Amino acid sequence: MRKSAIAAVALVAALVLGGCTAQTGSAAVVDGEPISAAKLDRTTRELNELFNVDARGVLTMLIVSPTYLAEAAANGVAKSRDEARTYLTEVIAADPVSAVGVDVDSFSDATLDLVRFDMALRELSQLETSQEIGERVQGQIAALDVDVNPRFGEFSAEATAINPVAPEWLVQPSTA
Repeated sequence: MRKSAIAAVALVAALVLGGCTAQTGSAAVVDGEPISAAKLDRTTRELNELFNVDARGVLTMLIVSPTYLAEAAANGVAKSRDEARTYLTEVIAADPVSAVGVDVDSFSDATLDLVRFDMALRELSQLETSQEIGERVQGQIAALDVDVNPRFGEFSAEATAINPVAPEWLVQPSTA
């Protein structure tokens, strides 16, 4: 009986301290689909080989990129993973010294999808209907059911960003 009580207390503590996202091991869950912490870590690491990114920014992109990629496809400006790989190869060729040892062929699909997202975003912004597209995409993002692991912060659809949050159990410094 005593062992089961200890196990129950340990489980509750793990849930409370672990972030309580809808899926264990998730950095976020978007409309019921988890974005694993492992996927976030790998994508952040791969992007950092060529660019300066942080986990919050990458997680934000992982949350919103499917919406933008769908809109890019609907408007005929979608990019393929092969095009993303080619673009990254061009980035490396432009600055071969800082990209020594980078192998874009080993980059994950998630990383290539974020590069596709960036490329599509630039293309969408050049379209005559870019303002309407932006408003439509913003509405779709606002409608997403997003649950972010508190370790990373809280998703703001209005700002299209993950804002850091201080856990309620931490004592905040007074501002007197």
